[in-house]
Amino acid sequence: MAFTFQSVVDLARIPLNDEDKVRVYDATLLAFANHGMMALVKRRPDLFVGQYANLPTGQNVLTDAFPLAAGYVQTLADYCTFRAESIDDEFINSGRAALFMQLFNGEAQP
Repeated sequence: MAFTFQSVVDLARIPLNDEDKVRVYDATLLAFANHGMMALVKRRPDLFVGQYANLPTGQNVLTDAFPLAAGYVQTLADYCTFRAESIDDEFINSGRAALFMQLFNGEAQP
C-alpha cells in the first residue's frame, strides 16, 4: 500500500479524536507534517541517502507520496499529534503532548 501525506494526517487524527476534522484542519496537520519531515532530515539524514530529488522542501501536499519506509508514517503522525496537542488550549493535556514528542524522538514505546 502506498502511503501519502493524507495517510499521516489521518493517523494523527486518531489520538486527537478528530474524525470529523473540526479540532484541527488538514492544512494545519499538513504544515506540521512538513515541519516533521524537516526534523527527520535533521535527525536522520541517512534516511534520504540516494533520494536527493526527494529531500523534504516543506512544500508537500496531501496527495504527495510519502518518501520514506512505511514505518515512518506513524512516526510522523506522532509528531503531528504532538504539535496539535501543544497548541490546542481547550483540550490540552501536556503529558499527552510530551508523550507523542517522545514517540517521535524514539524515546518511548507505543
